[in-house]
Amino acid sequence: MSIRSSKITVCIPVYNAAKTISRCLESVVKQNFDNFEIVISDNNSVDDSFRICNSYKKKYKRIKLYKQKQKLSVFDNFKFLLKKAKGKYIMWIASHHQISKNFLLINSKNLDNNNNLVASMGVDYFVNNKKKEIQKQKFSFENDSYNNIKLFFSRCWRTHGLFYSLIRRENLIKSSKFLKPYLASDWIFMLSLINNGKVHREKKTFIILGREGLSSKKKLKQHIKKEYMSLLPYYHFNKNFIKIINSTRINMYKKIILLTHSLLLNFRYLVSILRR
Repeated sequence: MSIRSSKITVCIPVYNAAKTISRCLESVVKQNFDNFEIVISDNNSVDDSFRICNSYKKKYKRIKLYKQKQKLSVFDNFKFLLKKAKGKYIMWIASHHQISKNFLLINSKNLDNNNNLVASMGVDYFVNNKKKEIQKQKFSFENDSYNNIKLFFSRCWRTHGLFYSLIRRENLIKSSKFLKPYLASDWIFMLSLINNGKVHREKKTFIILGREGLSSKKKLKQHIKKEYMSLLPYYHFNKNFIKIINSTRINMYKKIILLTHSLLLNFRYLVSILRR
């Protein structure tokens, strides 16, 4: 396989993931699809992450491995990977996630066969301590922009599968500009994505989610506490969301409805604080 001709790039940002990275990599290297590369960026880990990744690199020629000399911000590490990716289709996968063996094959076929799709994702779920699948998500974004965005707001806390979907290169580059250090910029990234086209949920594939991600309630609370002291913790999110809906052909009445959903996120957060 020639890495230069890789159809798909799987990007894996890594930081202190020695406990989980092997499971993640095993799920990726054992795909029943051959034309893909794996690009890993170790974000200056202080554990054995780099050593483990390097052992896989020696075994699999499709792997490119980079180690950052200084720790980058989370999304700068994601963007670093995007710059190194050569695939027509690209996906990020967190170092604590795992994908089904057929994930790349079937989701890439969906993109090949449907130009209206900007991305194709698998069923996503967590696994509890008893190894039982929980919080399984099967909804997709295959309607018009208004209804896709409205659906997103009703499910925003469980849209992991969308972020870690297989995405057309041009759409990923376009939407990644929203990934910046403000609260819920990952949501803005996803809203931009579904505003540009449809996203299919392929129920024959899946992604198992770890619980070490940025969106955990504990880390979210810390993030707001450190950086957002106003009554509008989602200020930057709201500001960028206005840019997105202003770029659509959605009528003014529906734009107001969507903007209301956006602003209500601030109210919902403040209420949750008062209840504590």
